Amino acid sequence: MDEAGVVLLFRDKAYLHPEKVVELVRRAVPLALSPENDSRKEELKKLQEKKEEIDKLAHKQVRRILWSGLGFFMCQVGLFFRLTFWEFSWDVMEPIAFFTTASGLLVGYAYFLITSRDPTYEDFMERLYLSRHRKLCAKNSFDMAKYLELQKHCKCPLEGHYSHSSKFHDL
Repeated sequence: MDEAGVVLLFRDKAYLHPEKVVELVRRAVPLALSPENDSRKEELKKLQEKKEEIDKLAHKQVRRILWSGLGFFMCQVGLFFRLTFWEFSWDVMEPIAFFTTASGLLVGYAYFLITSRDPTYEDFMERLYLSRHRKLCAKNSFDMAKYLELQKHCKCPLEGHYSHSSKFHDL
């Protein structure tokens, strides 16, 4: 009966429904070990392409925002320089410069209170990227949970686990 496929003998036990055992094993085995023509692999590939497009667009938007911030601060310095040496004197501009600097410190402290994270440029960039990424995923109807689930199933168990130290090294 074992050779006929009616009964499965495994570790001195007889299983009367070998098709159920096969189905349980198929669910436990990662998708990487499944046949090449599996529709989930194609779906994962499409989702990966869509995610890469969203990642690139999010990086591009973050870079645009960061360059705009640099432009703003350069204009502010230029304006203060012009007002200090041509229009007014240092006596007039000193309190303005002081309160501008104090306002920047207050904004940094408020950021720390709200987020419980250091107000560093790298942290700000990471939070900005994640915010842009979430908005783009929602706008493009990208299902991140489904993507992660397919990625987990398609990962080959023989591949080593690795993690990037930072997503933002190329920014």
